[in-house]
Amino acid sequence: MRLYFIILIACSIMLTISIRANGKTSAWEVLEGCRLVSTPINDGDSFKVQHKDQTFIVRLYFVDCPETYHTYMARVRDQARYFSIAEADVMAAGKVATAFTKKFLRGEFTVVTRWTDARGGKEPRFFALVRKNDQMLSSELIRNGFARIYGMPTKGNCPDGVSPRTYLSQLKQYERAAQASMIGIWGDATRSLQLAGLNQLDANVEGTSTSKKPKVNTTAASATTGSRTSKLILNTAGAAELETLPGIGPALASDIIAARPIAAIDELLEIPGITLSKIDVFRTHVLTDKPPPPLKTAEYYLADAETYLDTNVTVKVSAVIQSNLAAPASFRATILQTANQGVSGGSIPAFIPDEFYEAFVQYYKEPGRSFTGLLFQHNSNIVLVYSRK
Repeated sequence: MRLYFIILIACSIMLTISIRANGKTSAWEVLEGCRLVSTPINDGDSFKVQHKDQTFIVRLYFVDCPETYHTYMARVRDQARYFSIAEADVMAAGKVATAFTKKFLRGEFTVVTRWTDARGGKEPRFFALVRKNDQMLSSELIRNGFARIYGMPTKGNCPDGVSPRTYLSQLKQYERAAQASMIGIWGDATRSLQLAGLNQLDANVEGTSTSKKPKVNTTAASATTGSRTSKLILNTAGAAELETLPGIGPALASDIIAARPIAAIDELLEIPGITLSKIDVFRTHVLTDKPPPPLKTAEYYLADAETYLDTNVTVKVSAVIQSNLAAPASFRATILQTANQGVSGGSIPAFIPDEFYEAFVQYYKEPGRSFTGLLFQHNSNIVLVYSRK
C-alpha cells in the first residue's frame, strides 16, 4: 500500500510538470522556500531548483550568461563579440558567472514563474524570475557584469506590476554602469597602453566656454562608422531584408514587423508558421537590437555624451584620416577611426596641436594604439582635443 501511494504521488508530480511544460498554466506562481540543487548542468542563468517535493530547471528571464562549455559555439562567438573578449575567455567568464549565481542562491530563495517552456536539454526547463532578499538575480548579474541582456522577457507585466519594457530599461542602465566601471566581464574587455610621449589634456582647453552651448551633433562624429555587426536586426530590418532569412516569406516578414518590439528571438515562436526548428536555422544570423558599442570607442562615448563631455576619455584608434573640419588656431583637425577587439566603434574628429600633428599621424599608423583626449563640444560637433603640455 505504501508503494502504491509513492507511485501515485510520483505520477501526480510528473503530470503537473507535463501540464506546465505544455503551457497549460499562464498565471504567475510564487514559489517561496526554493533551494538550489547541485548538479553539473547548473550555470549562471540556468539551474535546477527544489520546491517542496518537486525539482525542475529554471531559465532566467531577460539575461544570458557566458557559456561554460563549447557545445554551442555560435553562441560563444556572439558572447565574445558582445563583451569584446576573446572566444577562449568566454568559458572562463561563464564559470565566474556560475559561481556568482551559486553564491547568490545560498539558502532559500523565491522563484516566480508562469511555467513557460524554456526548451533545451533532456529535463523540463521553465522561464522564471528569481528573487532573494528583495534582489532579482537577473538584475544582479547585469549590475555586476556577469551577463548580457539577451534572454526571453516576461509576457505582460511582472508580478509586481513592472512592465517588461521598464525592467529592460532598468537593466540597460545597470549594464551601462557596469561597462563604465569595467566590472565583471567588462573589466577584461580592453587593456592597452597609454599613448607614449603625449600628455593628458589640460582641463582648460583653448576655446572652452561656460556659456550655453549649441545643439550637439553626435551623428556627424561617427558618419564613417560601419555596422558593428553583419547580422540582421529584427527590430529595424525592412520586409525585404527579413525575407532573406531561410523560411521567411512576405507574409511572415509582415507578421514579424507587426510583432515589434521583439525583445528576444524566441518571441518569434508566437507567430503562426514560425517554429523552433525554423528559428534555429537563422538564429545565428539575427539580433533583436544592435549590441552595445565597444568600450573605448567613439560610439561608446557618443552614446552617452552628456556624461562624458568635458572629461578625459580614452579611445582605441584603428586609423587616422584627414578632416576638413575647421580647427581652433594652432590646432589641426583629423578624424580618428576607432575599434576594439576588431569591432568597429565609429569615428570622431580630433584637434591636435600643430607641433605634434605629424608625429601623431605617424604614431597612429599602427592600429590599436590608445589615445586620451578631452571630449569637448566645439560649435555643433563633439571632438577629442589633445592639449599642449
